[in-house]
Amino acid sequence: MKTFIPLSALVALAASSSLFAQTPAFSKPSGYVTQTISQGFNLIGLTLGPSSQLSGKFTAVGTTSVTDSQTNFTTGLTAGGLYILEITSGTKDGLVVEIGSWTGNVLNTVDNLSSQGVAIGDGYKLTKAPTLEEIFGTTTSVLTKSSNSSLADNVWVPNGLGGYDRYFLNNSSAWRNAAGGAALNTPIVFLDGLFVQKRNAGSVSIVITGQVKSDATIINVTQGFNLVGTVFPAGSTLQSSGLDVTLKKNNNSSLADLVWVPTGPGTYARYFVNAGGAWRDAAGGAAPAALALTSAVFIQRRDAGSTQVLLTPPASYSNL
Repeated sequence: MKTFIPLSALVALAASSSLFAQTPAFSKPSGYVTQTISQGFNLIGLTLGPSSQLSGKFTAVGTTSVTDSQTNFTTGLTAGGLYILEITSGTKDGLVVEIGSWTGNVLNTVDNLSSQGVAIGDGYKLTKAPTLEEIFGTTTSVLTKSSNSSLADNVWVPNGLGGYDRYFLNNSSAWRNAAGGAALNTPIVFLDGLFVQKRNAGSVSIVITGQVKSDATIINVTQGFNLVGTVFPAGSTLQSSGLDVTLKKNNNSSLADLVWVPTGPGTYARYFVNAGGAWRDAAGGAAPAALALTSAVFIQRRDAGSTQVLLTPPASYSNL
């Protein structure tokens, strides 16, 4: 049986390098975080996730696929599931992308990994995306249920096209889409933030359990608003996030890339990096020192096309 501990305790343990030096670590630590959901639109991210199912090294890298001749993905992965591929070595160590499908020892990729610098011999791991049922529950869920989506709490999930797909629990504790159709085992990518729209007054708590990701992550963002999970469950700040390395800098906030940090349901503070590499608020003043990041933020990219941004773990995670 796996024991879960609060992430506040994990961060405290990570700060004690002597403790971890005495105990060899054979797997990533697991824990839980509590997300408080209040009336209105709550932006949250999945800062914990399931453990990886498969790992290996690429023996071929193409424009729409990658191959590991030592692994049979057909027997190793669950049909119908959505999997997340993370590069674990090489020049693109930390890059995370979705896998569209697989056959035998070939993974079909949504992105062109060859053009992004992934090469033969690079390591990888595969993780199955959790579902709405696994994250929010069904029968015992704290979300308000109804046969009508306009009366139930709604979960808004980015669809990758600039919009959102909406889901809710009906009175029979089954997940449905906004039109009322069945939405069984809908996967959620841990890098995507999502909205939980709570209809009624008051607040509830959603407990998310899983494994701590302790290494850097590279994600693709496109022009416009990108809803991004901040990956790391505790200790991340705007200044330590690594975003300043890859976001577009400018002394004018209307020309720089922006990070929108939730300050409450439906409210945000905006920050950007000036030409000198310093974080500023939307008015141009200095951003608060060691500004804690919430579990999800918006990254507003100004330029056309896509680019990659880096998210780095807090320094204390090096001991996990």
